[in-house]
Amino acid sequence: MNISHENYGHVTVLSLRGEFTNDDVENFQRVANDQISHDVRDLVIDLEKVPFVDSAALEAMLALRDQAAEQMGMVKLAGADENVARILSLTRLDHQFETHGDMIEAVKSFR
Repeated sequence: MNISHENYGHVTVLSLRGEFTNDDVENFQRVANDQISHDVRDLVIDLEKVPFVDSAALEAMLALRDQAAEQMGMVKLAGADENVARILSLTRLDHQFETHGDMIEAVKSFR
């Protein structure tokens, strides 16, 4: 999985590309922690190009959500395809995250 980040005002978007699995968690956490250490509180995880997430990836996203909440921030998900949306639903994590159809919609929701 590849991960990049881009800032939109006070919101940082973490764009993921490829399957998000246990093998990718350390890199995801490193990038996310780097953003939070630079006073980023609000994040969007852009899942548009992610065809699959495993349980370790879900745990990493939950941990980031909790970390952001400690800083009075939020983590929102964007662009989940049908497969990833189904995984979120089956694990009931669709109730743990605010989700949006695309990244732009998610960023705008912070205003």
